[in-house]
Amino acid sequence: RKIRASVAAVEVRAEQLPLELGELAVGRKRGPGARAVAKNPSRVTHHGHSDDRYRLKVREPGVSGYSFVVLRPLAIASILLAVVLAAGCGGSGATKEDFRRDAVAARDKTDAGLAQIVLASSVEDLLARMRIAAVEVRSASTDVREADAPNDLADERDALATSLLALSDEIVGTVETLQSFPEQAAKTSALNFEQWTAVQKQLAALRKQGVDVPPLEPHKPEPQRQ
Repeated sequence: RKIRASVAAVEVRAEQLPLELGELAVGRKRGPGARAVAKNPSRVTHHGHSDDRYRLKVREPGVSGYSFVVLRPLAIASILLAVVLAAGCGGSGATKEDFRRDAVAARDKTDAGLAQIVLASSVEDLLARMRIAAVEVRSASTDVREADAPNDLADERDALATSLLALSDEIVGTVETLQSFPEQAAKTSALNFEQWTAVQKQLAALRKQGVDVPPLEPHKPEPQRQ
């Protein structure tokens, strides 16, 4: 008898559970016969708030206004994300002419920085002008690196930017060497930079690709008039 009573109690609690979930879903609205349902589960089917009505409330949360409010922002965010990804997959919209103008501007900045070196009138002036040239060439490298280029010219753009940066570093290294050996600096009559040749090669490679960028000029000091 004790075992049967325990089983009966479990069955009563099992049948009460859907009813309690249903009350929670509808804001715990209790009818006048709620206590009677708890005491006698067999009367649930005859009660005004039947278990079928509660199950209907529990199984249809998707149609409620609350569920729609939650899902709507998620749907909007998904649409926005799809639009952003589509825009990012479109590739570069730059034309060859757009990139040519940027490359020519960087070349002109580099050439102007190198040209003013040969106007030095003393060792101190030479070192100062070389520092200016290094800054200008490095700026030209950044301009090229950030320039928009067609997909088929992206490698050439990066190679030119790398060569310009290397030329800037070489100029800085030369300044440091001349500072360490001032006597040698006083005897210097010409400067040859290996990376200057590398930049020329990259500009030539662009011309082969149809990007008309002039080469750098081999600047020499003007002869002094007597």
